[in-house]
Amino acid sequence: MIEQLENIIEEVKKPSTIEHQHRYTIDIASNRFFLSWIALAIMILGLCWTIANQRQTIKQYKESDLKYRYIKMQGQTNKESLYRLERQFQYGDSIRIIRKQVEKYEELVKEQAEKLERAKRERAEAEKLHKLKENIRNTK
Repeated sequence: MIEQLENIIEEVKKPSTIEHQHRYTIDIASNRFFLSWIALAIMILGLCWTIANQRQTIKQYKESDLKYRYIKMQGQTNKESLYRLERQFQYGDSIRIIRKQVEKYEELVKEQAEKLERAKRERAEAEKLHKLKENIRNTK
């Protein structure tokens, strides 16, 4: 009886190892695998089409903005000048030239506005100093 208990105790003390073997297989011939790849390919193509469409829309917005700024720079427009402007936007070189003209014009307008603002402040400051001078003369 004691021997049996000792045998049982020894068996309990022995480390027990359990082996787990996981084997994953991908069966290319299965319908689930094939359909998931088809769905993934369709999603990728759809996203590529969406991105291309958005790029085209953004390009149109940029061109429209530049056309508006160019017309604003010219000060006025008519059918003939709009038609000519549309034709110019078919060529990349003329777009760059128009963009440079518009940017230079806008820079000059900004500088002129800053000069006018500075002159206005200086005029207001001079007027303020003149009034202060008159007040000092009147108090003497």
